Amino acid sequence: MSAMCVPVVPNYGNVSDSFAIAEADLPTLSAGDLAYIVGPILGSGGFSHVFQAEDLISKEEVALKKSRVSQRVSRTFLCHESRVLQLLQGHPAIPVLYGYGQLPHFDYMAMELLGPSVKQHATGRLPVRTVVRVVQQTLSALEHVHRRGFVHRDIKPENLLCCKNDLSKIMLIDFGISKRFKPELSKASDNPKKSNHVVGTLHWASLNAHRGIDLSPRDDLESLAYTALFLLRSNLPWRHHSHSVREQPEQSKAHIEESKASSSGAQLTAGYPLEFGYLLDYSRALEYDQIPDYFDLSARFSRLVESLGGYAPGEPLDWSSGGDVVESMTVGEADGNEESTESKNGDTEHSHLSTSYFGSDHGDYDGQNCPRDRSLTLPTELAEEADSLIPRIVEIFE
Repeated sequence: MSAMCVPVVPNYGNVSDSFAIAEADLPTLSAGDLAYIVGPILGSGGFSHVFQAEDLISKEEVALKKSRVSQRVSRTFLCHESRVLQLLQGHPAIPVLYGYGQLPHFDYMAMELLGPSVKQHATGRLPVRTVVRVVQQTLSALEHVHRRGFVHRDIKPENLLCCKNDLSKIMLIDFGISKRFKPELSKASDNPKKSNHVVGTLHWASLNAHRGIDLSPRDDLESLAYTALFLLRSNLPWRHHSHSVREQPEQSKAHIEESKASSSGAQLTAGYPLEFGYLLDYSRALEYDQIPDYFDLSARFSRLVESLGGYAPGEPLDWSSGGDVVESMTVGEADGNEESTESKNGDTEHSHLSTSYFGSDHGDYDGQNCPRDRSLTLPTELAEEADSLIPRIVEIFE
């Protein structure tokens, strides 16, 4: 059996219980301004850390994302993410955004406090019914994201978190590299570009991401298909690839791309419902500017879950593992030590920080050495609209 990472749920106690502020140090806040008391770390990503924090006035618990940044930088990753998240508010699978602020040396973004990730729950093959429900909710979220004119670009199990107060729901997080979708660029966008990195996270990235083709809604669906297949099978063929000391990252990426390209939906879903393989093959067949048929996809998975007995409204998701085992694994899958191979391919678990937000930052392959993606700059009118609606974080107590 593979070494598995057991989910560690953060201690959601009151942050202020262990952090006293003298009355003389309390700030005078203008209407709408926010101040937070920082508590324990919940997780880390490539560009930021996430902490449990408490609103100084309302005492509401939040997740506070913190990223080091120079004050000379006007367009930061967290500023972009907060704007995108604000523009996407209003869907049940999109976390509530509470505020954003740039203070000396650091950016901060406060959002809804959530529970463990789907990746943490996936300690083995999950029940088909659970995977269907994850797909249904994520499809709904992606339809909302795409119809608002954005592409997420980093769909993966770590970016699907359980709702803390409703165990039947999951939430889509991490919009740090989400960008505007421009259908008018369809002809130029399908031309492969020379690139030293894969946009997104290597194991979950679409074939287009590997090939340097600009990403669109079809690529979010392909990454969702990989996520669903992983939850069903507890692994994917290319996640067993481990490059040697002598192998360069480019070679490792090439091997993973080759494995993905040779794996069809029908092959990967042998022994499982065909709907999951259809999702993968359908996403790969879409054109750059083609909006997915969400109604048809939703109907397919609704019929599937009904055939499995359905579920009651509000019924908690079943994360029990070990069920729905197929007799033969296809496309060269083996039960290797996933934890060790992950650590060599940029998707490391870091069990000592195994909380709901670990790995929830975007995972550009060697992304910190890449130039800033100018396409992440929103049109002026959208940026101004978002900024006018986002409350300002003006004080942080650590």
